[in-house]
Amino acid sequence: MLKISIVLLALFVALSPASAQEKKTNKKETTLVGYLSDCQCGESMENAKMAADHTRECCLMDACAKSGYGIYADGKFIKFDPKGSEKAKAYLTALKKEKDLKVKVKGKMENGVFALASIEDAK
Repeated sequence: MLKISIVLLALFVALSPASAQEKKTNKKETTLVGYLSDCQCGESMENAKMAADHTRECCLMDACAKSGYGIYADGKFIKFDPKGSEKAKAYLTALKKEKDLKVKVKGKMENGVFALASIEDAK
């Protein structure tokens, strides 16, 4: 009886739909075009105009930089993973312009955040 229960449990787990965590992972590389921002400010952005007006100076302020970085694209703010935030900060540090921080990023959604592979100016 115990063996049957274990087999049924294993079968149930194998046939169960993917967990919510797995659904948040997109194994396919994605390209997004939008506005780079720190998370502290980016999470309150309501539209692309707000995102375009956000400044490099604000992004690099201590409190904002510590919150991490992300992109405002397709009407929402998407956070980068910690390594992606490091890449975004390096990009911002080298950047000459002060606002309209429109970028093209490539990466994958993993566990609800964007695992940033590359970042460049959007043309």
